[in-house]
Amino acid sequence: MDVRQDARRRRTMRFVSRWRGFGIYGFGAFLLLGCLIGLLVFLRPSVSNVENRTLTALPAPTASSFLDGQFFSDLSLWYSDTYPLREQMVQADLGLESLYGIQPEMSLVGGNRVSEEIPDEIPDAAEDPEEESTDLDLAQRGDVAPPEIRAAAAAIEEQISDGVFSNGSAAYTLYYFSKQASDNYVTLINDAAKLLEGKADVYSILLPTNAGVMLSEEDLAYLGQPSQKQAIDYFYGQMSNRVHTVPTFDTLSEHKDEYLFFRTDFHWTQLAAYYVYESFCQVKGIEPAPYFEWEELVFDNYIGEYRDLTDVTGFTPDHVTARIPQGTNTVEYWTDDYNMATSRVESYVVEDLSDEPEDADKYSCFIGGNRPLTHINNPQVTDGSSCLVVKDSFGNPLVSTMVDSYQDIYCIDFRYTHQNLVNLVETYGIKDVIFENTLMFAGTNNARDLLAGIIYPPKSTERDLEKLLGPFNLLGPFRQA
Repeated sequence: MDVRQDARRRRTMRFVSRWRGFGIYGFGAFLLLGCLIGLLVFLRPSVSNVENRTLTALPAPTASSFLDGQFFSDLSLWYSDTYPLREQMVQADLGLESLYGIQPEMSLVGGNRVSEEIPDEIPDAAEDPEEESTDLDLAQRGDVAPPEIRAAAAAIEEQISDGVFSNGSAAYTLYYFSKQASDNYVTLINDAAKLLEGKADVYSILLPTNAGVMLSEEDLAYLGQPSQKQAIDYFYGQMSNRVHTVPTFDTLSEHKDEYLFFRTDFHWTQLAAYYVYESFCQVKGIEPAPYFEWEELVFDNYIGEYRDLTDVTGFTPDHVTARIPQGTNTVEYWTDDYNMATSRVESYVVEDLSDEPEDADKYSCFIGGNRPLTHINNPQVTDGSSCLVVKDSFGNPLVSTMVDSYQDIYCIDFRYTHQNLVNLVETYGIKDVIFENTLMFAGTNNARDLLAGIIYPPKSTERDLEKLLGPFNLLGPFRQA
C-alpha cells in the first residue's frame, strides 16, 4: 500500500512539475511576445481617439537629460503611452468587466474623495487681495520648475475618472472643492494679470462640470457634491480687479433644457460654448457673432470618453452639432512646439467628419483638437484685434465660436505647451488673454504646476536659450511660419 501511494505521489509530482514548466515557458513566451510587440515602432499610435489627445513623442536624447536621468523617465513614459494595441486592450478589459453580472442602472466610478466646504465669506474682488498677498514674490515663484509636462498632463486627464456618476441614461463628472488648490489657481491668474498690466486685458472663464449644471440639487446633495455656482463665485471673488470674470454657471443654467452636454462624454456642446461666448462678449462690450446663421454640420452616433469609464450601452448615442464661422474655416496648429519647423499642420476651424467611422472622435472636429499651439487668422476682420486663449479641451468649441470677433486668435493648451505667456503677448501684440478652465482641472495641483510653467519665467538656462533661439524667433509670427 505504501509503495502504491509513493508511486502515485511521484506521478503527481512529475505531472505538476511538467505543467509548472509549461507555465513558466508559456509565461516567458508571453512576456517575450509583449516585448517584441513593444519594439514595433511603426505600430505605435501618435494620437489617442479615446483620450482625445496627442500621445507622448519619442524623446530626443541630450547630454543634460542623460546626466539627470530625465531622458530615461521620458523614454519610459513614451513606451507605455504609445504601446501598440493599447486602446484595444483597454476596450477588451471594459468588455470583460461588462460580463461580471447584472449592472445597476445607477453607478458611481471613483467618488472616493470628500469635498471640502466652500467658505461662506467670499472676498470682494474690488479690494484687490493680491496687493495684500503674503505669498512668495513673482521671481521666487518663477524659480520653481514645473514637473515633466506630459506626465503632469496625463495626471490631469485622470481627473475625469476621479468621480463619474451614471443614472442609466447619461453620465456626469463630479467635482470636489479644495481650498488650497483653488487659492493656488487664483494666485496664478492674479499674477498673470499683474505681469500683463498695460500690455493685455485678462479674462477668466471658469466652467462648471455637467453634473453641476444638469443634476438636481437633491442628486448633488446625495452624492456629497458642493454647489459649483458657489465654487465659481469663490474663485471669482478672490481674483484681482485686473481680471475680468465671465459669468458661466447662471448662463448655462438658463439653458439647461437645451443640449448643453453630451450623455456619453464629459465635454460640452458648441451650443453651450456659444452661450458662454455671448456672456464673454457682454463683459467685453462687443456684439457676438450671429451663430445661428452659420452653416451647420451634424455628426451622428457619437460615443464619447465615458465609454471607457462606465457602461454607456443603454444610453441614447450623442450627436455633435458644429457651425462654421463666416470669416474663415482655416486653422493652423503645431503638434510639437519644440519642433515648430516640422510639426505645422493646416486644418479646419470646424472639420467635416461625416465620412469618419462611427467610433471616431467627433468632438475633435473643433480647431484640430488639443494642440500645444494654434493660430486662426480671420481675413474678414482688419481692426488689429487679437487674443490668446489659455485652454483645456473645453476651449476647442469655444474658440470656434469666437472666430468672427478677432482678427487673430492664438491658443495654447496649458497641458501640452512649454511657451511663456508674456513672451507670446509681447511678440504678437496680443490684446486679450483669456484663461478658460473647467473646475475639475482648475482645482488641481497638476494644473497649477503646468500653468505656473506658462506664466512665470522658465528656470533653467537651457529653456531660456530655447526662448532666445527657439522656433518663434526663427520662424516669425504664426502666420509666417
